[in-house]
Amino acid sequence: MSKKAKVGHIVLAEKIYINKEQVEDHDLLISLYTYDNGDEFLSTIEENDDYYIVPSNSYYKLEWDSIEDNRNFKQLDYDLQFHGQLRPEQQEAVNKFLTRGRARSGLLQAKPGFGKTFAACSIITSNNTKTLILVHTKLLFRQWIEELEKQIPDTPIGKAGDGLWDIQDITVAIYKTAYNNLDKLINEFSTVFVDESHKCPAEMFSQVVNGINAKVKIALTATPKRKDGKHVYLNDYFSPFKVVAQDSRDLPTPSAQIIRTDFKFNIIDPKRDWARSLNKLAADKKYLEFIADKAVQYIKQGRCPLIIGERVQMLKDISALIPNSICVIGATTEDVRKDALENAGTKYSALLSTKLFDEGISCHRLDTLMLTCPSNNPIQLEQRIGRIERLHPDKQLPLIADFWLSGKVVSRQQIKRLEWYKQRGYYIL
Repeated sequence: MSKKAKVGHIVLAEKIYINKEQVEDHDLLISLYTYDNGDEFLSTIEENDDYYIVPSNSYYKLEWDSIEDNRNFKQLDYDLQFHGQLRPEQQEAVNKFLTRGRARSGLLQAKPGFGKTFAACSIITSNNTKTLILVHTKLLFRQWIEELEKQIPDTPIGKAGDGLWDIQDITVAIYKTAYNNLDKLINEFSTVFVDESHKCPAEMFSQVVNGINAKVKIALTATPKRKDGKHVYLNDYFSPFKVVAQDSRDLPTPSAQIIRTDFKFNIIDPKRDWARSLNKLAADKKYLEFIADKAVQYIKQGRCPLIIGERVQMLKDISALIPNSICVIGATTEDVRKDALENAGTKYSALLSTKLFDEGISCHRLDTLMLTCPSNNPIQLEQRIGRIERLHPDKQLPLIADFWLSGKVVSRQQIKRLEWYKQRGYYIL
């Protein structure tokens, strides 16, 4: 049985406040919130002169004499109505979060395309409390609003972000807006959903999650792990309760096509040379033409590519070479974004984007992922592949087009990606 820190009285609100004078073993308490990450020690404990302060769902590490629970949990005086129909595996995941109709804190892990947003809408209506949904991009912000308005159409959906401020019983907020207005939001909600929750360990995200005084905090993610190891924080934010959703649908296994090129990406010191080399690659007209030619070949085969690049101008230059293609970037307006996602494969032959498509974006028609820039992040890679794994009647089997460059550092990265594909049973072309 795991050790627990014995304390006297604790106050449970947006965080847990532990009176220092009532802690039996200070070293043990601090150690329970400290994580050895190899190169550094990570911690979720704070302190002031009188109190230790820890995330609100980390009470499983404590043994207390008395508790004062000031968390918000009040059900609405009207019933929210869910207009969707869950698949059996979605219903199973939802049921695990509900006890007598009330939701519990925890983490829902499900592959891209499972329908985490859809399942969350069902939990929101069953729980029937004032609910805040936190997202980190404008694309996810708009996508959540659209899904909530579709699945819970009889309830106004609030918006906090992208220049909007309208707080309702169900509200979607962008982290930055929530961070800048925590004093207005701290006691407004009983339930918080955190989309792409592996982002939470970043400082601003964690301050928002730990700054809302809600009893229920639910994390949603496809890949909870982080390259920096800070995913160890998630249990403290959301409790150790975790549902790993199963998907009974027969989703096709992607293939990976290795496209070997003679284009160079030579660097000696990655920290010093990476950005410069990437800028040079992104401006290489012959490389851009090579990418565009490959995309046109895929389009002629009936495919709908998603072309991922690390520089906006690079994407614009490639798009200019591909008829009827469109860039979806940070500056893209809401109407254009929606048009692009809805008409991929018909009006638009290909979509081009940056990291915006790494997480949560739903465009089921995409079937070909073109990786045009060097990368050494398997978690990001898995997220990107998730964009092409969703079911659609017009799409072909999912294909990853992995562009290989010459250079010692990128060669090592490319071999690691190839091994990653093989470990997952992808067919290598």
